[in-house]
Amino acid sequence: MNNLLYMISTSVIIGCILVLFYYCMKLLSAVINRGKSTREHKKIDETMSKLDNTILLSVMTVNKSMVDRLKESQSFFQQEKEEAFHEAKDRIMNIINEEEIQCLNTYIGNIDEWINNRIEYYVKILKK
Repeated sequence: MNNLLYMISTSVIIGCILVLFYYCMKLLSAVINRGKSTREHKKIDETMSKLDNTILLSVMTVNKSMVDRLKESQSFFQQEKEEAFHEAKDRIMNIINEEEIQCLNTYIGNIDEWINNRIEYYVKILKK
């Protein structure tokens, strides 16, 4: 009887230890995955901020170098507006690299359309 009780209690204790070990491993895995996720979000935030600043600076640069001069000479028409837009976009695309585009593509979706919208947004903001 003592032998049977000893075997049952040993089995229960070993089972509890295995279950505890299993849940400790799950907890450790969750903590590691959360750390990876936090680093990934931080990288996306930094890349997004860099891109947004790049867009703003590019629009400001094109405004100072091209648009203001054309407005003063009263020759700023639709074709010149399109040229200024493309000039700003070319500057942006030369600054950001493919890795940053790929990083943001999963987050934004259509990065090209987003950049175009941000350029137009900053143009409107800087007009005021």
